[in-house]
Amino acid sequence: MNPAVYSDFWAGGFLFDRPRTSVLLHHRDGNTSANPHKWAFFGGQGEQDESYVDCFVREMAEEIGLRLQPEQAVHLREYMNTLVNQYRVVFYVETYVPTERLVLGEGAGFGWFTLDAALRLDLAQRTRDDLDYFIAQGLAAQR
Repeated sequence: MNPAVYSDFWAGGFLFDRPRTSVLLHHRDGNTSANPHKWAFFGGQGEQDESYVDCFVREMAEEIGLRLQPEQAVHLREYMNTLVNQYRVVFYVETYVPTERLVLGEGAGFGWFTLDAALRLDLAQRTRDDLDYFIAQGLAAQR
């Protein structure tokens, strides 16, 4: 195991469907103090001795029932989230999974959105920042 450098961290991310230029996002419910009712990435707090990528993989399984392999996760970026004074690590996975094959484990829902449509949603601020970064780095461009 490759433990995280920061023991207090959040790891999460999204699925990216390149042919449709779409992202799968999580709709948060009102039972959370962090970004209630906002659209955001899937993710959560790291557990003891858990690596960043293992946290992301675990959270995807818990939140939508999607079983990923760590090597499927592509590292997007990491930084100190000064809004909550916690290290943030963001991944994405290039794949398409129909929503009917996923099972909501927490939150209000989830859905696929083109990048343009996603940016018009009521996004959590860090999700918006990370999607902007993803686009600015040219990662969403067709190959």
